[in-house]
Amino acid sequence: MLMGEDEGLIERYKINEMVQHWFHLISVILLILTGFYIHYGGTYLDWLFPTRAFARELHTWFAVVLLFAWIVLVYNILNLVFEGEAGMYFITRSDLRRMKKTILSYVGLSEYEPFSIYNEEKEKHQTKHAPFWKPFIMIEGIFILIIFLTGFVLWNQAGHFGQLSWIVEIINSITKNIIQFFAPQANWLVVNRALHVLAAYYFVFEVIFHAWINLADPNAWEYSKAMFYKGKENPSKTAYTKVKKED
Repeated sequence: MLMGEDEGLIERYKINEMVQHWFHLISVILLILTGFYIHYGGTYLDWLFPTRAFARELHTWFAVVLLFAWIVLVYNILNLVFEGEAGMYFITRSDLRRMKKTILSYVGLSEYEPFSIYNEEKEKHQTKHAPFWKPFIMIEGIFILIIFLTGFVLWNQAGHFGQLSWIVEIINSITKNIIQFFAPQANWLVVNRALHVLAAYYFVFEVIFHAWINLADPNAWEYSKAMFYKGKENPSKTAYTKVKKED
């Protein structure tokens, strides 16, 4: 809807998408910092956390925040799937073409092709997310599963669950059986901890890559700003958004 100070702007993200992104961003960064502080120790993070026990408590509860962020993400994706717009989050053949043309455009061998198509008549996007980012949604889902299964085992060792311990014991049993199936000779708790740390390194890579694909693309400022401010963008300022007048 175009009105007042928002005249000329189009809605890129709904409030549930913005909330999900904020919760995801903050929780991942804090989980990385607290996790490495807990695992490696060292003085370079001492100024951030008064004690290791405090960092562990913070780490635990921001894991819950990340879980909430993923529940909201799944809700957002399912909404689009039921509306017949699964391609908004899942990679399509058109995305593969856009990836190729975007890479070639960086070296002057192709024109920059908009990856975001907005239907003005319907007042909604037909495609929205950067094609280079879409695969990471599914990849992260795998690492989320790994880090939560292994994290529950580590959390249970600290005895935090009280009346819910029986649920965690079931998760522990599932995790133990999976690890022992693939590494029958190893100490499963040692493997569990190693998998948790390795999965954390994936999230370090993901944060760096996510920042890079936005910062490396000079056309992406409005794309990034919309996620953090109002959820709206000015299509006249972007090279990645194409406005369609009709179907």
